[in-house]
Order: sequence, then structure tokens, then C-alpha cells
Amino acid sequence: MLFEWPTPDQMLYRVVRLRRLVALAIAIPVAVMLIGAAIDPAFLAPDRATLGALAVAVMVVGHVMLFPNVPTETLSLSFGVTGLVIAAPWVKVLAWMAPAENAAAAYTILVGFALLGAGAFTALCKALLSMLVYAGPAIKLRVKAAMDLPCSISVAHRQFALQPATRRGRILCGADDSDGLFDVAVVAPQVPDPENPDQPFVARLAAKVLHSDENSHQVMLVLGDGRVAATSLSFAAHDEGCRVEMVEMPGDFTLGMHAMYWLTDQQADNMTECADTILSEPARANGLAHGVSLLSLASAVLSPRAPAVGRAK
Repeated sequence: MLFEWPTPDQMLYRVVRLRRLVALAIAIPVAVMLIGAAIDPAFLAPDRATLGALAVAVMVVGHVMLFPNVPTETLSLSFGVTGLVIAAPWVKVLAWMAPAENAAAAYTILVGFALLGAGAFTALCKALLSMLVYAGPAIKLRVKAAMDLPCSISVAHRQFALQPATRRGRILCGADDSDGLFDVAVVAPQVPDPENPDQPFVARLAAKVLHSDENSHQVMLVLGDGRVAATSLSFAAHDEGCRVEMVEMPGDFTLGMHAMYWLTDQQADNMTECADTILSEPARANGLAHGVSLLSLASAVLSPRAPAVGRAK
């Protein structure tokens, strides 16, 4: 999927939904700045530390607004900026070692090298984080989220509940067989198909409804590798509509995946996707946004590829 500029509503939603990721990505370099300024003002003057903290906040917020589906890159940018902050005093020291008439030029060159180093360090951190997220054994932890909607229980049940022979946004369910199993296809618009990069990736799994009534719905999911996950929905009426609570037990989540899922508030994002459909609101969910990253755009600019001959535009 190509890069798409967000609407004001989408920008606000992304900052709110990714608030935990934003807070962590800002806290890491800001903590280094403030601690360094407190210990040794020569490391970073307090007024410059404050301006630096504001600059970091603007950078992180701007990044999640434009690139909401690359949380590892957001954290990697934070690490890159932290490394740049630590390296800044050494840049000045090395520049002062040059002859006085060349000090300004040396400082400019060293700043350029520091920025390039920070970019390379950011790319390295992203690669390492991407590996660490999926490393380790699967851990059974429940994932919960709840949402209040101005609609009836029946409407919420029809939209949220995964059932055979239905289509729900980007989720298509086939008919159930004699065992109650039915195929499920989920389109991931932000992930390209490895065999056809011009098309979005389609994840396929099997599902079975374990229990369903007016106020609850429980589904078992059989993943492609044979692991089993479970989803439970409960619906309760209140004065302004109904409250939907979703509890999931993923079958293949590592500790890193659980951490990233929590940082991005992904469960609530999934529910927002359904809620916007019910309320006929413009799509805001990050699950429907592009998967372009800042590093991929930089790579395209620095190392552009010629278009494939005969490829449809």
C-alpha cells in the first residue's frame, strides 16, 4: 500500500491510540537529556535540554501521525536520538581539536557524520527490535478491551461476532462444515503479499463458534501453524446503548508481541474498526492504514528502483 496523508481526525486518533508508544519513545531520550543536564550542565545546558525535549516530542508525535503501523521504527528513532544526544558533546570536543581556522568546517562535517551515524543506528535498532518481538516461546496471556457504543446489542453482536457465511469489513468468512469449522480470510492492507507485492497480504485461518447467544459470543480460531486461539465477546445494555467487551487468548504471541500489542493498544484499535462501521464514520483504525515506514521512504529516495516493465499502474 502506498503512503497516504492522514486526515485531522486520523492524526488525533493515532496519537490517542498510540499514547503508550508515544510516551515511551519520548521518555527515553528526554530522560537522558534531563539527567545529563542535571549531572553536568556542560553536557547539555538546561534550556537546550528543554528545547531538545520539545523537539523529540514533536518528532515522535509527527512520526506516529504519519507512520502508525511501524512501532518498532518509532522506538528505533527514539534510540537513535538518544545516541545522538550522548554523542553530541564528543562532536564538540573533536571539533575543538582541529585548527582554529578549520574548527567551523570540522564541526559541520562531524555533525553530518553524527546524523548519518544516528540514521544507521536507527536502522540497526529497528532490525533488532523486529527480531526480538518474535523471539521466544508463545506465552498465554489474555488481552482485554472494552468499548461503549450508541447502538443496540443486536447491532453490535451482528458486527463484532465472527460467524460463518458473513463478511465484516476486511474479514470474509466461508460456510461452516459438518464439524462447525469455517474458513476465515483477513486482508492486511498494510502488509504486502510476498508473492505479489502489489497486492495486500491475506491471512487465512479456520474458526468455530463455541457458544453464541444474545449477550455473548465465543469463537475458537485455528491458526495456520495449528496453534489455537480463542475470542470471547460480551454485550451489556446501558442507558446510551451497549457496552462491548472483548477478551482474547492468542495462541502464538511471544512476550515481545504481547508488549507491542499493549503499546499500540491494538485490541482497542480492532474494536474501533468495527465501531466506525456500525456508526458509519470515516475509517480511523490503524489496522486499515498504510504500512509505509520512514526508513522505507528514505530507502526509496536514496536507492530508487526502476518500475517493472508491463506492471499495471
